Amino acid sequence: MVKTTLFRALLIPTAFLSLTACGGGEDPESTAAGSTTPSAGASSAPPAAAAGKNDKELCGAFKDNQEKFQEAWTEVFTSSLSDPSEEPDLTVVMKKLLSQMSTDIAEIAATGSADSEVTAALTAYSAEAGKVASAADPEAEAVDNPAFETAGEAAIAACQKAGVDLGF
Repeated sequence: MVKTTLFRALLIPTAFLSLTACGGGEDPESTAAGSTTPSAGASSAPPAAAAGKNDKELCGAFKDNQEKFQEAWTEVFTSSLSDPSEEPDLTVVMKKLLSQMSTDIAEIAATGSADSEVTAALTAYSAEAGKVASAADPEAEAVDNPAFETAGEAAIAACQKAGVDLGF
């Protein structure tokens, strides 16, 4: 049963990233129409971020971060398969990985321009990932939190609009 839970824990973020990348790609105009207003998190960016990295650089860093996140999940899964006696506590692992992802994305967003759609989307996604990481059951929260899914989709859509294929 624990292996099934571990598999679900790995499947959830991978499926989320894969499915959200596939959805909404056909109609970039409708995605852009609803995202012209930056989130409240973008207005709290430091003044130095006004001359920050361009959107393509932000999305490249975001892509690298998400690949690193997927590699970490894969490592946890494969290590538990190779040595079942050292199966990790999934709640602890998920909290750690999601917390690190949230921190990393916030750092990436902080290097962007304050008025950037990508910066706003990454800031929102970071905040939602942080909420999921701090939940008592992060696996259930990742599945049952529409704000987390929406924020992830918005980040992917913003990067696609900027011309960066995240490959998820």
